[in-house]
Amino acid sequence: MDLKETIAECLQYVEDNLYKKINLDDIATHCSISKYHLIRIFKSLTGESLMEYVQFRKLSSSISDLKDTNRRVIDIAMDYGFDYEQSYIRAFRKKFGITPLKIRVDPTSLVIQEKLNIDDIMSMNNSVIYKPAFMFKQKFYLVGVKHKILSKSGDRVANFYGRDFFYNQRHRIMNSVDSQIYFGYTDWSDTDNGCIYYMPSLQVHDLEHMPDNMEGIAIPAHKYVIFRFVGFFRPDDINGRQVGRLLVHMYSKWIFKSGYKFADTFRFEYINNNLCKDNYCELDIYQPIVEANKM
Repeated sequence: MDLKETIAECLQYVEDNLYKKINLDDIATHCSISKYHLIRIFKSLTGESLMEYVQFRKLSSSISDLKDTNRRVIDIAMDYGFDYEQSYIRAFRKKFGITPLKIRVDPTSLVIQEKLNIDDIMSMNNSVIYKPAFMFKQKFYLVGVKHKILSKSGDRVANFYGRDFFYNQRHRIMNSVDSQIYFGYTDWSDTDNGCIYYMPSLQVHDLEHMPDNMEGIAIPAHKYVIFRFVGFFRPDDINGRQVGRLLVHMYSKWIFKSGYKFADTFRFEYINNNLCKDNYCELDIYQPIVEANKM
């Protein structure tokens, strides 16, 4: 079973057991995946914990019982696996801001959680990507080793340069923000000549301290779309060509239909190596964007 299938099985198990008391051990055992990986993958993809999602689905589903029946709140609470009526009421109030009984008489609209759509998750070589996130990032600085690469050999060569930098050269940068966070800066402004520029780098506090044979660059403030790849792979094994093909699909599926377009001729990879454990990795691709009608 690949990673996307595992997530699909996880989501379906939750749906099949909305009326039962389930825990993380139950879900992980059913999906044949470690709790550690399940927690990390779900949180990284959706921004919330799996058990928060489970409870939100239970509470959302229970609204129909509250609105469409006259059943007692305690009975509805027990049906959805809550041990006590008060536990259900507290969880309901915390999530929606009102009590379960008030929903029967108050016309308030609520934001609810439907089952996540597995079709919004794409897979690639035992890794997955979900809908993009968006971020405004202030100006910051990178220092690294800049390479001019022929576009046709960019994936293979860039991977080599990235490994060499991380294992052999990053220690020479003395004013890094975090030496475990890798930035792979790619500039395609010279693609008309068949070249790209790739700079394995670290973020630094300023550009005043430059190691020999390294360059610094100031990244202007931008709005970014962020694609996060999550899966069972090592950063060393990332295949740039496959990631690139998947990004093209992501752009066409989400970005080009969302009213945004590229705001600059660069993007960068972001890998927090503090999280790369047990053959698990999170890789973020940051792409500067701007509203289409502003350029």
